[in-house]
This record gives sequence, C-alpha cells and structure tokens, in this order.
Amino acid sequence: MCDVSTEEQLLEYAKKAAETGVPLKFEYKKHIGFLIRHLNVFPEPYNTLETSRNTIFLFAISALDLLGELDNLLTPERRQGYIDWIYDLQLTNGIADFD
Repeated sequence: MCDVSTEEQLLEYAKKAAETGVPLKFEYKKHIGFLIRHLNVFPEPYNTLETSRNTIFLFAISALDLLGELDNLLTPERRQGYIDWIYDLQLTNGIADFD
C-alpha cells in the first residue's frame, strides 16, 4: 500500500518501485474517494486555484466515468445539480449570474 501525502513522497515511491521492478498497485477505492472529495468540497490547498475549479471538476467527473463509477455514484438530483452549476458559470447576454 502506498501512503503518500505529498508529491515528493509520491515521486520517491515511484522511483523506488522503478528501481526494484515492483509494480505500483492501483488503489481503485482510494482513487474513487479522492475524486468524490474533489466533487463535494474544494480542498483547502486548491483555494488559490479558484479560477481552475471547473477544470478540476471536469477531471474528477471524467476520471469517475473512465473508472466506470460515474453512474453508480451520482443520483439524478446530484447530476442535475452539477449541470446547473456549470450553466451558472456561463455568461448570458454579457451579464454574469453569481447567485
């Protein structure tokens, strides 16, 4: 199991795996949890990336879809909430709606 909390730790872990020839284990459930957390709450370290929030959202949604979990994890109401959020980010008639 890989217990990694920083990018440096991840790089060191990957380097050791490459040197020893031991393959990295894909932690499926941890990936799902990570992606869901990013959909539910914007993590504190990313607050300076507020302008990139929709990009991070897109990556999380896309990754869940690639892992085959998107339809399992999103209720129709939640899906509609995400759709509404995306539409609220768009400008219409040159006026932003930031309600």
